[in-house]
Amino acid sequence: MKRRLFERAGPAYGLFYLAVSLALILSAGCDNDKHKGPVYIEYTLTVSVGTGIDGGPPTGIYHVPAGLTTSYGYRALEDFSNLVVRLDTTQIAPMDSFLMDKDHTLSATCDVRVLWRRHVDTPGYYCSPAIGADGTVYFASGMFLLSSGYLPGTLYALNPDGTSKWEYYLGKTFFSPAIGENGWIYVMDQDYRLYAFTPGGSLIWTFYDFDFPFVKRDMGQRTPAIGADGTVYVGGDGLYALEPDTGERKWHFRERPGQECMASPVIGGDNTIYVAIGEDTLYAVNPDSTRKWAFGFEHEDEMSFASPAIDASGVIYEPTERHGESRVYAINPNGSLKWVYYVEEGRPVRASPAIAEDGTIYIATKAGGVDRRPRLIALSPAGDKIWEHVAMLADRLDYDIYSTPSVGADGVIYFGAESCILYAVNPDGTLGWQHTIFGLNWSGPAITADGTLYMGGIDNSDYGYYKGAFCAVATSSQGLAASPWPKFHHDNRNTGRFGAE
Repeated sequence: MKRRLFERAGPAYGLFYLAVSLALILSAGCDNDKHKGPVYIEYTLTVSVGTGIDGGPPTGIYHVPAGLTTSYGYRALEDFSNLVVRLDTTQIAPMDSFLMDKDHTLSATCDVRVLWRRHVDTPGYYCSPAIGADGTVYFASGMFLLSSGYLPGTLYALNPDGTSKWEYYLGKTFFSPAIGENGWIYVMDQDYRLYAFTPGGSLIWTFYDFDFPFVKRDMGQRTPAIGADGTVYVGGDGLYALEPDTGERKWHFRERPGQECMASPVIGGDNTIYVAIGEDTLYAVNPDSTRKWAFGFEHEDEMSFASPAIDASGVIYEPTERHGESRVYAINPNGSLKWVYYVEEGRPVRASPAIAEDGTIYIATKAGGVDRRPRLIALSPAGDKIWEHVAMLADRLDYDIYSTPSVGADGVIYFGAESCILYAVNPDGTLGWQHTIFGLNWSGPAITADGTLYMGGIDNSDYGYYKGAFCAVATSSQGLAASPWPKFHHDNRNTGRFGAE
């Protein structure tokens, strides 16, 4: 048998590929008398395997019986995707066999999906990242567990390549940060205390000067909204407006005692602040602290854990939840009802809405219905369902979507789930791709102009002990959609303000 020393064509060979090579050697070894056995041929197999791929066989010259087939198999490694295998110029299946009838070229290529991962000691709860003007990515960690309460958290400032810039350990759970007009980072903790940090990581002030005691729930988002003049708006026992540089109170809006904010305020194009206070009402508050209007939900125990989204005409979209059922209200800028959409089959909505360039509203649900699967639902501006995408995972039921969808510049919708998967759904509702990122994810992603998607969550690979994980993912979307409200809290700074950059 004539053969070259095999050159290594990929990162590693499995037992499957070793067995194939041994079979080739054995089949070629019985060559003492060609005239009494099968007809042998000699051919060259040239193999090219890209980074991020495992598989074989290797490059080599083979002297084998005519008609013998060669088995091959390739797989993309954990952080890679879009595996393409070609025999000569024809794309073929990732694992199969082909006839060894002449010289062939076998190639396998793939794309990088996950650019980097960073594992940390504390899990990410509601940790939608905020991105500074210099590209710094701010993540906050910490988590609430029914068994043990709140876990301590840290505010992380990361360079775009995932390396650490600075960290601030708190000892309490942090929620998603927002970046102000002055570049400072504002973030709330489990007790509703607000912290202000400089881009260099120095703590400048904290605010905890609430007027009245209130229930501090373990649910909902708590991200400040940033006004065009820099004013910082936060919820507590009502709505507070704070000076951005000092944390001093400008005013406090409150109508009924004992009411608290479970979700984050947002700001309209005319500087009106919208916030759900208590269990049954969305308030519109003027920048001078006076009430503009109040919109009551259908039931007095109907709560909203989501922040509103605002479209180009000023319509406010607010999901609510009651006894496991959800509605999405479309409220006109004057406070009147435009329409209400009843989410089918008792699927609660905890995620905030996002809006595409054409005005389509996207909402993500928890599990529910007969199939126990969560949905991404697309609604028209008139409140009609356009399509729904079932977030499938073959071996799990009853996992939920808390992650607010983010709409990319090419219209692709991205969201995480408790399935450990990041989903990319096309504008027509079909699945573009899905990729296992890490454990549970409850937060919305950010997308930068170079197509990098940043997201954080919970790494539960070590069963029984929750840690955190942040990652950067390569996408086809060159930034966020040029839409009225493409993601959680509007923009990559998480300002929660219509028209903010």
